[in-house]
Amino acid sequence: MRQIISIILCLAAIIAGQAQIKGVVNDTSGNSVEFANVTLWQDSTFIAGTVSGSNGSFSFAEKDSFGNKIRVHIIGFAPYEKELQYSDTNLSIILEPIAATLDEVVVTAITPSHKLVAGGISTKVQNTTLSLLGNAMDVIAQQPGVRIDDGNIEVFGKGTPEIFLNGRKLNNYTELSQLSSKEIDNIEVISNPGAKYGAEVRSVIRIKTIRKQGDGLSGSFSTGARFAHFWQQTDNLSLNYRIGKVDVFSSFAYDYAKRYQEQRNHTTILCAGNNYDLLSNIIIKPKSISYNAVGGINWRINPNNSLGIRYEYQGTPYNPSTWITNEIENINGIETETIDYFTAWKRKNTPTNILNMYYNGSFGDFSISINNDFYSNANRSDQNIQEESSVSGLTDISSQNKVRSVLYASRGVAEYKLGITTLEGGYDYTHTNRKDFYKNVGSSLPNADDKIKEQTVAGFIGVTVPINKIELYGSLRYEHTYSDYYQCGVLKPEQSRKYGRLFPSVDFSFPISKANFTLSYSAKTKRPRYSQLSSSIQYDDRYTYETGNPFLKPEIIHDISFAGIYKWVFFSASYQYVHDAILGVVEAYQENEPINLMTYRNYHHIPKYNIVLSLSPRISRWSPRMRLNLLGQNLTIPSLGGSKRLNNPVLFINFYNSITLGNGFTLTSDVLCRTYGDMDVVTMKPSWQINCGMTKTYKNWYFQLNATDIFKTARNSMITYGTQMRLDKWNYSDTQALRLIVRYSFNSTINRYKGKSAGQDEKTRL
Repeated sequence: MRQIISIILCLAAIIAGQAQIKGVVNDTSGNSVEFANVTLWQDSTFIAGTVSGSNGSFSFAEKDSFGNKIRVHIIGFAPYEKELQYSDTNLSIILEPIAATLDEVVVTAITPSHKLVAGGISTKVQNTTLSLLGNAMDVIAQQPGVRIDDGNIEVFGKGTPEIFLNGRKLNNYTELSQLSSKEIDNIEVISNPGAKYGAEVRSVIRIKTIRKQGDGLSGSFSTGARFAHFWQQTDNLSLNYRIGKVDVFSSFAYDYAKRYQEQRNHTTILCAGNNYDLLSNIIIKPKSISYNAVGGINWRINPNNSLGIRYEYQGTPYNPSTWITNEIENINGIETETIDYFTAWKRKNTPTNILNMYYNGSFGDFSISINNDFYSNANRSDQNIQEESSVSGLTDISSQNKVRSVLYASRGVAEYKLGITTLEGGYDYTHTNRKDFYKNVGSSLPNADDKIKEQTVAGFIGVTVPINKIELYGSLRYEHTYSDYYQCGVLKPEQSRKYGRLFPSVDFSFPISKANFTLSYSAKTKRPRYSQLSSSIQYDDRYTYETGNPFLKPEIIHDISFAGIYKWVFFSASYQYVHDAILGVVEAYQENEPINLMTYRNYHHIPKYNIVLSLSPRISRWSPRMRLNLLGQNLTIPSLGGSKRLNNPVLFINFYNSITLGNGFTLTSDVLCRTYGDMDVVTMKPSWQINCGMTKTYKNWYFQLNATDIFKTARNSMITYGTQMRLDKWNYSDTQALRLIVRYSFNSTINRYKGKSAGQDEKTRL
């Protein structure tokens, strides 16, 4: 590895001397202008072209230095042209914004354009059919290799992504529902993020909005309603006041949700020569009230320096749910008992406090970013079960769980432009303290009193080397972690951890004719969530308990990926070798007892693969988008006294359609399918659904009406395998619904806050 880094740095030094004409593109307020098209000309002859980077910088190689004219063009700004003099080798270009507001821009509804970027793919949204979909969540759902399931975002084969809005890390998805799709400039889906994102970050989504200028008050308000088995409401208010170099911003989101699920379980248990056959009908009714409040201030000291502070308050003070279960028990083919369960959950997640302070500075070719975070959270969960048996009568069982977490985190990143080469480095530090108290009442299960103190120190370096049309990125990250595990106040050395690891990453991008390709390798890790390390045992029913595993080790994931893009065709394939893979398993609680324990184990290794094909042609007013995603694995597990091989791939087929009708009207129709196949220790059953919708824009107003799962065919059904059991589950999760969204915005200036957040991996684990 040291030899590889030495070679990369030598290449950087050699290439650095080639840059002759370079510069930076800003707007009249001193903001960097990204993705501006910069072209070099010799009179009327085109010489070379490039695109400005995230800090507005651009450069041309020495062989292009004979150009005598430079032109800059980007939507939203007046075209720029300058005759070059011999001394013009380091240019400062100021673009004049076109005097038009966002709501006056005419959407031409062109086909979304894709291009490969370091580690992933970038999709243009502004002035395309994607800008008419509704909000940022709707746009993300149609990105290649991305899936949204009941509000959860996943990059196929790479897990839950970190999401950045204009460089700022999002702590939840609330802002994605608030952000109008027509305010988005582009979205990048990064499936091979570099070392600066952390060893646990396997995917990143970066959203950049259209730059808006102007002082004064701006904001938006939206209200949404979902009509399904029950009614649901969501309201969002966002305000920003800009005066000169200062932004004062705030937002508030309120959500009331009441959902409905039907579930039918067929459980088979083979134990001590007996065959237990359980038939269960379950009705689940969760309800919640949650809110999210944000306030902050940002000071753009000058075009190269800014700092700010942001406070976020999250709360779910009301989150009950009821589970009504009717179960018939058969042993060796004879009905022996009927059992009715009434389970009432009362959960409270409040308050969650998140404080971020940041500073960004740029000094010539050197830039630095520093973020410091504080995070605290309190959770309480009470469970009460009334279990009524036709044989033994009524039994009351209850439990209480209290969790408190505190996190301090700091993160620093420095970049240096060495000609057309970029060098980067930095550090991460996190300190976590989590207390978990669990008490069982009415059962023989033990109580638990756990505490985990953990701190991680990390450092990383990276370099980006462009060689003509080829780009090479390499990075290396080192992390050292200390984790102390306490039970009832006593340190447990067996459950405590101390380890240090290196995580390399390499990305090689190159063109072949008119197509572009990228080949990458990365080593990542996935640490167990803190709830997975809990020693508490939860009673679900007389045949099922749940617990964590304090002895879990982190996963190590080796990933090799290849991707290519040609016009409207995108293809990618990746292979992952997961060492010490963390799997949810179902085991016997005690020998010769029919009780099953749902817990977690490390498997030595699991090979996995992922294939994505995306087609996005344009046919007149119709914009079809086809997404095919194939997920596969090679896994064998113990099941019902034998073994079960789980290697059938799952194919996801998404077919999106948009038709622009003019006068602000757009029709959408989507078909979403999933085939039979295996994922981890379960076999997924087929599912499909059809969604239709219509959007309308009128001046500052936006209206969206959607019907989801029109024919009520979507299912979350699966078969789960355990060492002595098999669970066949049929599930309907209230997917047939009608959704209405109304949004009003004025002077849609988005605040300039650029805090990127620190310790995000730990927040996710908490």
